[in-house]
Amino acid sequence: MKKRGESEIGMLDISEKTRKKSLLEEWIPIKELSRDAAIEMSFKPTQAYIARCKELKLSYKGRSFFDPKIRSLHPWLARRPRSVARALNLAALLPPSISAEDFLNYLGFNRENLLKATSMHYPPLLSYLPPNLPVNIPKEAIILDPMAGGGSIPLESAILGINTVACDYNPVSYLLLRATVEFPAKYGIELWKRLTNEVKTLSTYVKKELSPYYESGIEGYIILREVKFSNKVIPLQRIIPLSKNLYVKVEENGSAILTEKRGKEKISTSRGLLNLWMGQHVSAMLGELEFYRITHKCIAVQTRKGFRLADDLDNELLEKAYVDYLSKFDSISIPKISIPKDNEVFSEILPLGSYNMLFNPRQALAIHVLISYVRERVKELIEKEGEFGAALGLYLAFGVDRIADFNSIITTWNHNTLTIRDSIGSYYKYRKFRLEGNYAEAIVPYRTLDWVYEPGNNNTAGGICPVVKELAEKLEGKDCKIDIYLCDAMELSKNFRSVFDVINVDPPYYDQHIYSDFSEFFWPLLKTTLEPALPLLFNKRILINWDPSSWVVPKSNEVIARNKEKREFEIRLERALKEMKTALKDDGLLIFWFSHRSMDAWKAAIRALKEAGFSITAIIPFSSEHPTRSVTRGGRAGLNRVLIIVARKSENVKERDKMEILRRFKDYIPQSKLYPAEIISEEEIRLLTQAASYALSEC
Repeated sequence: MKKRGESEIGMLDISEKTRKKSLLEEWIPIKELSRDAAIEMSFKPTQAYIARCKELKLSYKGRSFFDPKIRSLHPWLARRPRSVARALNLAALLPPSISAEDFLNYLGFNRENLLKATSMHYPPLLSYLPPNLPVNIPKEAIILDPMAGGGSIPLESAILGINTVACDYNPVSYLLLRATVEFPAKYGIELWKRLTNEVKTLSTYVKKELSPYYESGIEGYIILREVKFSNKVIPLQRIIPLSKNLYVKVEENGSAILTEKRGKEKISTSRGLLNLWMGQHVSAMLGELEFYRITHKCIAVQTRKGFRLADDLDNELLEKAYVDYLSKFDSISIPKISIPKDNEVFSEILPLGSYNMLFNPRQALAIHVLISYVRERVKELIEKEGEFGAALGLYLAFGVDRIADFNSIITTWNHNTLTIRDSIGSYYKYRKFRLEGNYAEAIVPYRTLDWVYEPGNNNTAGGICPVVKELAEKLEGKDCKIDIYLCDAMELSKNFRSVFDVINVDPPYYDQHIYSDFSEFFWPLLKTTLEPALPLLFNKRILINWDPSSWVVPKSNEVIARNKEKREFEIRLERALKEMKTALKDDGLLIFWFSHRSMDAWKAAIRALKEAGFSITAIIPFSSEHPTRSVTRGGRAGLNRVLIIVARKSENVKERDKMEILRRFKDYIPQSKLYPAEIISEEEIRLLTQAASYALSEC
C-alpha cells in the first residue's frame, strides 16, 4: 500500500535537476482536459453536464447542478478554463516521468472525487474537485500571472498550494483578483458567513426603499424608445418580439397590440433617430416631463403568467420614480462625469454626454439607493474591521455593478430566452455599446437583488454569495503565499528579478477585446461605492503613473491593438515579454496562451516572443471556448481552441527537436475535441498548424 506522499515511483521531489525538463514539455492529457474545459466554458451547460455524467458513468439527481462559477462575481472578458489552468500550473512543476493516471489523480480527476461531487449536486468538472497531491512541490516554487484578468490561472495555482503572484494593469481586474483569490484564502468561510449577513441586511433596506416604485409579481418591463419630431411621436421600433411567437405591434396612431403574427414589417431599429432620442432622453433626465413620457414608453410587462401590455399602474409607478428622482437629482450618487471621448466601446453613445445618463430615472434611483447604502456601510466596516471590512464591502460593490449591468438603457430584451440581455451583451455582440429600439428594465427589489447576491441558497443561478463560499472552502488553510498587485507588465523588473519558477500568462489576443474601455462601464460605480475603502483596497498598487482617484482606468501601456495601432501591440508585447524574462529564473518556464483567426496576430505574437529571447519547447492545443459562446470581434465565429506555447530563455535551451515538437502538436489536435463526436474543421486545423509551424520556424 502506498503511503501518503508516495506514488508508484516513490516520493516526487522536484529538484533543480528534474525541473530542467518538465512534464508539460513532454505530454499532457489533452482529451480529458479539453472535454472538461469545453463544458466548463459553456453558458448553457446543463445538457453538457448530463452528457458528461453519462460518459463517465456517474449517477446524478435531476437536472439541477450546483454551479457557482467565478464569472458570477463580476463581469470580465475572456475568462479561461480553470481545468486547463490547473493542469498547466502543475505540469510545469512536475518531471516527465509521471504517468497519465497519476497526473489526473493529482489534479483531482479521479472516480472517488467525481462521485462525491455529483452526489453533492456539483457538475462533473475538474474545477469543483479538490486536488490530490502526494507530490512534494518545493515550498519555494512561485508561479506568476502578470496579466491575470479574471483570475483562473492564479486561483488554480493557489488551490494547488503553490506560492502565487498575480498582477493586472486594470483596476477592475485587480479588485476582482483580490476578491477571487486573496480574500477567500485569507479570511476563509467566515468571509462568506459575514457577507451573507451583510447582504440580508442590505436586501431588507433596499426592498423597503424601492418597493414603492415597482409592482410585486412583475418579472420585467420592456421599454420602447420614441422621439418627438415635427410635432409627431415616432417609435424607433414598430414590431417588438416578446417571445418566439408573441409580438407587440405599434400602430400608426401610437396604440399597441399583442399579436402572434408580426406581418411583413421588418423587426428593426430606426437607427437614424437614435442621436435625437439620446438628446431627448438627456432633456427628460434634466426635468422635461414631456420628453420622459415619450422617450421611455413602457410598452409591455412580463408576468409569471406571460406578457401583457403596460397599464395605468405601470405608468404611475414610472412617473412616481421620475418625480422622486428629480427631487434628489443633485444628490444622486451615480457619477455625473463625462463619458471619455477616447473610449471606443462608448463611441456610439457619446451624445449621452455623461455617465449618469446611462440609466433611466427609475434605474438611476435604484442604483442611487444601492450605492448610498453600500458606501456608508463600507465606511462603518473599515472603521471597525480594517481590511476585512473592505473585503466585505468589495463583494457588496460587485453586486451593485452587476445590478447596473442588467439595469441600464443599454440592455435589450432577449425574446428567445425571455430574459434581459445585460448591457455587456451589447459589447459582446458589437464590441461597442449600442442602443436598440427598445430596452428592458429589471425589477431590482423583488428579483434582481436576490438573484445577484443569493444569500444562504443551496442552489445557485449565478449569485455572488455561493461563489464566495465555494472559493473560501477551496482556499482556506492553503499553506502558500498569495500576492495580488496592480502592476504594469511592462515594468515587472522594477519589482521582480529572477524570482519565478513559472510564468503562466494569458495576454490580450491582439484586437479581440479593449479591456480598458470595457471596464469604464464599471469603474466609476466601483470608485464611488468603495470610496472609503480605496486606500485599503489599493495598498498593493505598484503602478505608479495612475491612482484610484482617477475616473478613468490606465490605458497608455495596455497591450492591445487599437484600430490603426496594430504594430503597437507587438512592440508592447515584446517589452512585456522581456520584462517577464527578467522576472523568470534561469531555468524557469514561460506558458503563453494565444488564439486568433488572423495570421497577422499570430505573427505579431511570435515575433514578440522571438525578440524577447524565448525558445519554444512545446505547443499544445486546448479547447478554450464552447460553440454557444464562440464569438469574437464583429460577431464573427471565433476559434474554439487556444494554443499553449511553452518556452524557455533562449540562452538556456541547448537542444530541441523542432520536428518532434510539431509532430506531437499535430497528434494533440484531434484529441482536443469539445465533445466526443466533434469533427474539427479543416479550416481551424489548417490555421492552428500554420501558426504552430510559424512559431517553431521563428523561435
